[in-house]
Amino acid sequence: MAEREFLKAMQKILAIANTGLFYSKNSFDQERYQSIRREVEDILNSTTTLSQTELTNLLRPTDSYETPLVDVRAFILKEGKVCLVKDRLSGGKWALPGGFAEVGLSPTENVIKEVLEETGYTVSVKQLLAIFDSNQDPQQVQSKHYYKLTFWCQMETGAFEPNEEISELAFFDLDHLPLLSVKRTTEQQIKDCYRLVQLSLNNQVYDII
Repeated sequence: MAEREFLKAMQKILAIANTGLFYSKNSFDQERYQSIRREVEDILNSTTTLSQTELTNLLRPTDSYETPLVDVRAFILKEGKVCLVKDRLSGGKWALPGGFAEVGLSPTENVIKEVLEETGYTVSVKQLLAIFDSNQDPQQVQSKHYYKLTFWCQMETGAFEPNEEISELAFFDLDHLPLLSVKRTTEQQIKDCYRLVQLSLNNQVYDII
């Protein structure tokens, strides 16, 4: 089995076990679900190429129904070039500004907050461009299942200064993209978003990805 399919299978099994542990009141069922978690942990420790951090995240118990995580990203254009940031934790790789959605904020509030924290710029959100599913892209399958909400944003005011998360900000031509942190953003996602912006500017209807 390819690693992508293997990880997806492990995600599903752990989600079933975690959800069972949350809802089950029967001690025997609790024991069975705990046993499933231990078996999955043993399998992953002996077979996967995931890092220890990724394994820890995958195996962390939840106290609610297991669902995909939500990631928000901002697609910002300036003179036809796309805004990318270099994350200090990604080994010098680039991605669209963004990150985990926080509880208590709407999706648009989340992306505005993330852009301000990472870039120093306030933005206005024009529209939701796409919803990418990490499990559908071989480059993005990882320890957890993510929905990536990507918004078309426009810079308003501000200025970039390096910070704890981001070391650089730059605008890139789509045909000359830098080395990307593909777990966060892929080249195809950037090109899909650019195409969707052009469709929107031409008042054409498009399907959300």
